[in-house]
Amino acid sequence: MPFSNPLALLGLLSIIPLIVIYLIRPKPREVLFSSTIFLTEEKAERSAVLSRLITDPLFWVQLLVLCSLSIAAAGPYTTEVGTPTSHLVLVVDLSASMENDFAGAIKMADPYLDGYQRISIVLAENVPVVALQSGSPAETRDVLAKLTPRAVSADLSSAMILANGLLGSEGGNMLVVSDFISWAGDDPGDTRKLLEASGLTSIVFATSRSGGDNVAIVGGWTIDSGQGFANHTALVHNFGQPRTLPISVTGPGGTSSSSVFLDSGQDYYFSFRAFPGVNKVSLELKDAIHSDNTAYVYIPEQGQRKILYLGEPEPALKALQSLPSAQVVQSGEFGNFDVVVISKNASSDGKLYRYIDGGGKVVYIAQSRNESPDYIPVRITSEAKGPVNLWIRSTEFASDIHFDEIGISSFLETTARRQSISMVEANGAPVLAYWRLGKGTVIYDGLEKDSDFYFRPEYPIFWNDMINWLNGVPEISASNRKTGDTIPFESSVKAQTPDGTVTTTNLLLDEVGMYSFQGKTVATSMYNPRESNLGGGATYPSGEFRAGGNRETLVEKDLSPWIIALAALAVILEMAITRWRRET
Repeated sequence: MPFSNPLALLGLLSIIPLIVIYLIRPKPREVLFSSTIFLTEEKAERSAVLSRLITDPLFWVQLLVLCSLSIAAAGPYTTEVGTPTSHLVLVVDLSASMENDFAGAIKMADPYLDGYQRISIVLAENVPVVALQSGSPAETRDVLAKLTPRAVSADLSSAMILANGLLGSEGGNMLVVSDFISWAGDDPGDTRKLLEASGLTSIVFATSRSGGDNVAIVGGWTIDSGQGFANHTALVHNFGQPRTLPISVTGPGGTSSSSVFLDSGQDYYFSFRAFPGVNKVSLELKDAIHSDNTAYVYIPEQGQRKILYLGEPEPALKALQSLPSAQVVQSGEFGNFDVVVISKNASSDGKLYRYIDGGGKVVYIAQSRNESPDYIPVRITSEAKGPVNLWIRSTEFASDIHFDEIGISSFLETTARRQSISMVEANGAPVLAYWRLGKGTVIYDGLEKDSDFYFRPEYPIFWNDMINWLNGVPEISASNRKTGDTIPFESSVKAQTPDGTVTTTNLLLDEVGMYSFQGKTVATSMYNPRESNLGGGATYPSGEFRAGGNRETLVEKDLSPWIIALAALAVILEMAITRWRRET
């Protein structure tokens, strides 16, 4: 006989104290005998104590109670072929396109609920979630009443696989409620064929598609101007009938409104300046999906930075002086500045080393092979002739810069020092690299020598992004994400989301709006044309549930209730014996 909790059989050791008690506490009786009885030769008789132990019915009843309770706690069961219990798993599509008629989709599931003993719910988002496990029909309706679609695409296939895992070896029925307009991951039709092939699971697709007109913001691009604002371009697409579309933009730069006529299927691009803070783009209309009518653009606050420039005037000095967030001077004590930029012929002494070791930030502009100070992340060895193609190894702070388009006629050959990070290389030699030295950071810039980099419009943006990165200001691209992204953390973090405060180790960006955590701010927008297009989608046969009696499986039958009942009868018998002996 198998046991689900065999360690509980250790409770059988309680029999030992019971036997000991009966051995040391025999019940005395008064017996009259002659004083010469000890002179009579008799047969050896069994011990009175042992006789009482064997013949006392109370001992055997108590022994039965202890054994029954120990065995029941161990969870004995038997396995046999039988019919699985009634179990339905409901997979609910919570993608943005379900906003069109979510209440109608939930009503499609209601007629199925009362026919099952157990019901589980799996929410199909970009990451599936179990919302209810083995609940009653009433509990299921309570959960369904609280659900709302999210601004993401649903991974229906992963949700169905998770649902099949909840059914387990017993199998059961699965009801998938979705509009099947779009999805992430594998085709749900292929997944249904795979799961039903086992013969344990029956799957029905309840299609809730009802169409509808929709206009959506389907894209957005932000470029930092390096002038204290960013240029943002938004793309709007009309998936419905021709209409006049009101558009508003609000943010730190003020509020503006406009309107445009869009034919069916027409795109519309418009641009505006996004200033530091939260900028919001809104389509002022009511249509099938509201999540794609709003987009947020967050520009991190840069603050004023004090920069010390040492050395001969170079294009870098002009670029720094053009930045509205930079206050540039050419003399002063290192400790009074956020960043120190060193060009050729600039002297370096012990004060600079102490500044770096204490947490200072330094940018070294290389111009000569004869200068290779120890604090830079590379060792300059010689000079090589160009032209040469640049290879980008790591963007770090310069993801928007097209380094591969820079023309270089000559460059300095270098070798990377240990623990340095190369960002851009020329023939394997780092021309842009950085490392952490003490508590500080040093960047090696070898892109300025004999190149056309400073003639390019990206040059001031390069310096703006580098100064921001050194001072912990995130890139604009890192502060603006698409819904459906996740942000992992090493430990639990409290985050403010559009729906409220959550504590998590993996933040799911499933709503349009603003997220704040660990002193950072992230804006999320939907930007999902497939989800916004209600005219598409796949068509699948609904399917049907097979009768439960047509399939069999191994079913575990728990024997604990019967053994507990035996122990209860033994206790009643013990009380009766005690009362009969008048020992109560």
